[in-house]
Amino acid sequence: MSISRHQIEAYFFGNPQTIATRILFIKRTARLKEYKQHLTQVQEFGNVWHAISGLFRGEAITIIATEIGPSMMGDATCALNRPDSICLYSGTCGGLHEDLDIGDYFIADRAICGDGYAFHFGHPPLSEVLGDFKTLDSLKALIAARVERMDQGLTFTTSSVVRETDADFWRMVSDQCRIIEMATAAFYAAASATRKKAVAYFWVTDLPTRGKSFFETLTPEEIRTRQDRYDRSVALDLELLSSL
Repeated sequence: MSISRHQIEAYFFGNPQTIATRILFIKRTARLKEYKQHLTQVQEFGNVWHAISGLFRGEAITIIATEIGPSMMGDATCALNRPDSICLYSGTCGGLHEDLDIGDYFIADRAICGDGYAFHFGHPPLSEVLGDFKTLDSLKALIAARVERMDQGLTFTTSSVVRETDADFWRMVSDQCRIIEMATAAFYAAASATRKKAVAYFWVTDLPTRGKSFFETLTPEEIRTRQDRYDRSVALDLELLSSL
């Protein structure tokens, strides 16, 4: 096909006038208005995916809402015609390792392709894809200075929350995986293929293998912790992105 990368970006993002070299990917379009309150010189744009650009403490940034799922994240990353940009994905995850608790922060150095999307870039099922190591080092230092509990390592990217309820699902998940989530492998695969510097971090919302999945009741303290992390996420995302 003879469609250019610029045409692809213009279609999916509504031909934006400005996209910064620092880009934040989030899940929920509804939360864009919360980020907007912290920015000046805001420009809103979008077609399939909606986004805003603006200045945060003098730094130009762009925030893109992909909604949920590896294909949405992967295609949004791939469609963005911005090679060499720094891309930060901020999300939530399930903690698998016994040292992780609800509310802990986690940086994904690597991701297992359990989602299917990374196959489009030549990655075999259950292979590993990597984040940008230099940017990951910067992210780790920034987060460590701002939070009490942080972990890092390997994540398992899945495309199904329903299959998590089946015992045979977990036989696919390596014991080395410290968290499970739904986008990092697609994000890293698409970013690498389009020459972007991608890193991802999360906060733990549930413990699916330890009786604290999103189907099960949490304690009042765990509910308060989750609400605190949710409320804090916008300011933390902006601080991290503007400093990378």
